[in-house]
Amino acid sequence: MSKSYQFTVGDIQCAVLQEGEATKTLDRIAERYPTVARAELEAALGGKPAEDSLNCLYINSGGTRILVDVGFGTAGPPDCGGLVAALGGNGLTPADIDIVYLTHFHGDHIAGLTAGEGRLEFPNARFITMSAEWEEWMGRWAASESADDKRQLERFTALRPRFSFVAAGDSVAPGVTVVDLAGHTLGHSGLLVESQGEQLLHVVDLLHQSFQFARTEWHFVFDSDGDTAVNTRRRVLGRCADEGLLTLFYHLKFPGLGAVRREGDSFSWHPSE
Repeated sequence: MSKSYQFTVGDIQCAVLQEGEATKTLDRIAERYPTVARAELEAALGGKPAEDSLNCLYINSGGTRILVDVGFGTAGPPDCGGLVAALGGNGLTPADIDIVYLTHFHGDHIAGLTAGEGRLEFPNARFITMSAEWEEWMGRWAASESADDKRQLERFTALRPRFSFVAAGDSVAPGVTVVDLAGHTLGHSGLLVESQGEQLLHVVDLLHQSFQFARTEWHFVFDSDGDTAVNTRRRVLGRCADEGLLTLFYHLKFPGLGAVRREGDSFSWHPSE
């Protein structure tokens, strides 16, 4: 498994790199949307399993090579772990990455930072995330009695010297700006890529299934603040539609690129061909 989709935003080179993919049954989807009636979920899926992808974004802005999220890496299920191979398909190795931008600290976005025996997968990169994201998870892990959480606390404490922290509106590289997407996590963020009048908005986990375009109010079980996530989803989808932005989603069918359009009080998704 190794897929990549190359494109440009003005003179900024980009690629969507597929880290993994899976299909999820109605039972799995019901676990993720526990406040939604099963019959409504079944109707929204149209009787088909839900497709899920992990779409990492690569950006080359003026020679600065940025990787947005790192997937599961070697720590995930067997249908994941394709990021390094996808990089190779673009003539890159993990050592070529200058910046790893972490949109939030859920496992399917951060586990791939390290490989076997704690080795750094991206040895020359510095790491960037929102201040609010760091604070949320360091606090949660410190307060937890879980062995896994204690390991995460130890791991990220050791990585602290490699981290820089940003806020919404900050520049990561020329033409690459941080966008606040709080709700899914308290410091959930995306990136706006702009060059020569072209734009891409990477909205990451703003939603997880395509039925959420029509049902923006459906809560996702892993949202840190469900109500804020709903409000952010509606606001940002509205921006994508009203500004005609090329939009990238982390979990939609590869490559996760397309256009958002208004449909009355809700929205619809139109994947790029």
